[in-house]
Amino acid sequence: MAKIVVFVQGGKANEASHPWKFFHLHPTKEPTPESVDLVYFDYPAGQRKTWKNLLLRRGEPPKQAPDTTEDLPTKVKIRLVDGTTDDDGPDRASVLDLYDWVKLQAKGSIQSLQVFSHGWQGGPIIWNSSEFDPEGIQLDPLDNQARDPNDTDFRIRDFYGTNPLAGAEGRKFADAFTSDALIKLWGCVAPPGPRAALRRYTKAPSGTKGDQARASALQQYLTSVAASFPLQMATQLNLSVWASPVGWGSEPGTKVPTNRSSDPPCSSANPASHCMSVKYKGTFPPDLSKDQWWRVSWFFRNQDGGARFYTDVLKANIDAVDFVEHKGTWFEDATKLAFPDLESNAVDTPADLQSRVQNQADALNLA
Repeated sequence: MAKIVVFVQGGKANEASHPWKFFHLHPTKEPTPESVDLVYFDYPAGQRKTWKNLLLRRGEPPKQAPDTTEDLPTKVKIRLVDGTTDDDGPDRASVLDLYDWVKLQAKGSIQSLQVFSHGWQGGPIIWNSSEFDPEGIQLDPLDNQARDPNDTDFRIRDFYGTNPLAGAEGRKFADAFTSDALIKLWGCVAPPGPRAALRRYTKAPSGTKGDQARASALQQYLTSVAASFPLQMATQLNLSVWASPVGWGSEPGTKVPTNRSSDPPCSSANPASHCMSVKYKGTFPPDLSKDQWWRVSWFFRNQDGGARFYTDVLKANIDAVDFVEHKGTWFEDATKLAFPDLESNAVDTPADLQSRVQNQADALNLA
């Protein structure tokens, strides 16, 4: 029986070419092509499309029509940032349809799940909906309250309480994947604070002179990692989740920024010389100095020292385009290194974990 590959296209229809241009099925090399069952969650169209026994070819969508096309059933008026619903807009499909479908698949049947969308620390973005409780209070991303029924996006809360990937439901979801599945979230995870902490670590003086600065920076960085969707998905479901490193964005374009302070931006009609020009060839692994690929920000590896920090300090793996493998094992080991006195008892929510780590960091810094 053919293995299943799942592509998820976020809500921006003008980015529909991204899955076909940038997918890969191994972190660092190109496996021998083999036929798969491709399941494509086309959120702009509100449909799930399936091609059976398809030999995946990079660069363009399959020439043949899908074997089946089904409407995604869970469609709502999305929650807006002011707490109202978009009653004048279209009904939009929810991430719940993806969750429910994966949980129905046979154990060990899904070889890859790749989400091609924008993202933030709280998870991949489908429609950029907001979330409020029944009393009209905006939800904290790190609490374990129930989902807003008019929220359509991936959320950290999904792994907690009575939400759709908590407990036994989460185990159903995780069991659908092969032991070596490639789960990849292609969007940004780019709050600025964690990036500054990592740079403080890499720029600290060598030897014992820099020990205190490195310890403080590591504590601060891990506090942010603890509150990220990729790490929560990895730890709560015991899966490997490839995603942007916390603090950095990702770039799919042909102009790659190499100087944060320069204008005009690389997205402008006449970008300046600080934008590295790259061209799409479709070969994986790409030469990142020449080839266009959806890649982690140039600054992560080249200016900020992030790649070396992840491999040498956190002992994490990095793929050919600088996305990081999030795993509970390296996070636990790094946390023990940074906080030797932190108790190892389980926590109920990411907010609890973040609070405990931050409290320990504060105590060490005051000492």
